[in-house]
Amino acid sequence: MAYINFKEERASINNQIENRKKNNLKIRQYILKNKEDIMDYTPCKEYSFKDFNEANFGKEGILDEADFRIVESKDIVCTKFTDCNFKNIRYKNCNFIGCIFENCNFKDGGVTFENCIFIKEGTEQLPSLNNKDNLGCSFYNCNMYVRFFNCDLSMSMFENCNITNSSFEMTYINKGLIKECKLDKIVFEDCNLSGFKTLDCYIIDLDFNDQDKTKFDDKTCFGKIPEIEKTKEEYEGIYTAYEAIAFKCKENNLVDNYGEYYYLGKVCERKSLKKIVPKLGSYIYWITCGYGQRALYPVFFSLGVIVLCAILYLFLGIKIGDESIRLTLSSIINNDFRTNLSYLNESFNLSVGLFTGVGAFNSEPIPSTYIISNIEMIIGLLMMGVGVATLIKKAKNN
Repeated sequence: MAYINFKEERASINNQIENRKKNNLKIRQYILKNKEDIMDYTPCKEYSFKDFNEANFGKEGILDEADFRIVESKDIVCTKFTDCNFKNIRYKNCNFIGCIFENCNFKDGGVTFENCIFIKEGTEQLPSLNNKDNLGCSFYNCNMYVRFFNCDLSMSMFENCNITNSSFEMTYINKGLIKECKLDKIVFEDCNLSGFKTLDCYIIDLDFNDQDKTKFDDKTCFGKIPEIEKTKEEYEGIYTAYEAIAFKCKENNLVDNYGEYYYLGKVCERKSLKKIVPKLGSYIYWITCGYGQRALYPVFFSLGVIVLCAILYLFLGIKIGDESIRLTLSSIINNDFRTNLSYLNESFNLSVGLFTGVGAFNSEPIPSTYIISNIEMIIGLLMMGVGVATLIKKAKNN
C-alpha cells in the first residue's frame, strides 16, 4: 500500500521554497523597474513600492473587530514591512502584490483580512500567452494573530512564524507553504488547501470547522509534527491534530493519506497513555496490525511468534518421532551442525503447523510445552482474523 513519503516531501518542499524565492525576487525586481507597466492594479501611493521599518498600522489598545481601523480597496504593490506592528486593523478588498512581511507583529485585538488577494498570476512580460507570474506574498519570523476571510493566499510562504488564535475562512491557500512555524489554535473553515504543505511545523491545536468542506488534493501534505516537550498534554494535542487531518483526508477520498495520519495519531495517543492496561492494549494493537493501517505488520508479528515458539520448543522440549529432545547450550556445541539443523527444522515445522492449525507429521510438543503450543494455536487463530481484516480494510480503502 502507498504511504506518504515524508523524506521525499521534505526535499520537494525545500526545493519549492528555493525556486519560489528566486521567482518572487526576479518578478519583484522587474515590477520595481517597470512600475508604469502594471496594468491590472492601481498601486496605492501611500503604501506601494516602499520599505516600512518599525512602523505601526492600526489602532492602539485591545479592541473589538467592529472598532478596527479599516483600510479598503487598496492595491499594495511590492512593499516590504520590516519590524512593523499591525493591530486592530481590517483590510477589506485589498490586493497585496509581492509584499514581504518580516519580523512583524499582528497583535492586540488582531488583524482581519477580508476579500483580500495575496497573489499576482497575470504577467506584463512578453510573451504572456499561458505564462503566469504566480507572485505570492511572504511572511518571515512574524507573530500572527489574524483572520483571513474569503481571501486568496495562494502561493504564499510562511517561515519561522508563530501563528496563534488564527482562522482561515473560505480562503484559497493553493500551493501555500508553511515551514518551521508554530500553529496553535488554528481553525480552517471551508478552505481550498490543494497543494498546501507544511514542513517541521509544531502543530498543537488544529481544527476544521467546516460548513461545507475544506478541500485537499493528493499534493496536500501536513508534515510530521515534532515532539518537543514530550508531555502527556503535548502528545494529546498532536494526536488530535493528526486525527483532524486524517478525517479531512478521508472526507476528500484520500484514503491512503487518511491511513497514514490516523497511524501517526494513534502512535502519539499511545505515548500519552499513562495507565498500564490501555497502554499495553495500544502496544498490542500496534505490533499486531499497525493500528489497522500496516498490512505487513500481521505477517511480521506472525513470523516472530512462529520463530520464538520454535526456539522455545527446542530448549523446553519437543518429541521427534519416538525421541524427546531438549537442547542446552552445551548440547548445541557438542552436536554437529547437521544435527542441530535437523532439530531446528523439526521445531520450526511444528511451530508453523500449530500456528496455522494444521499440525505436524513427525514432531509434537511434550507435556512441559503444552502451554506454549496452546498459546501459539490461539494466537495463530486470532492473527488469521486480524491479518485478513487488515487486508480487507486496506483493499476497501483502495
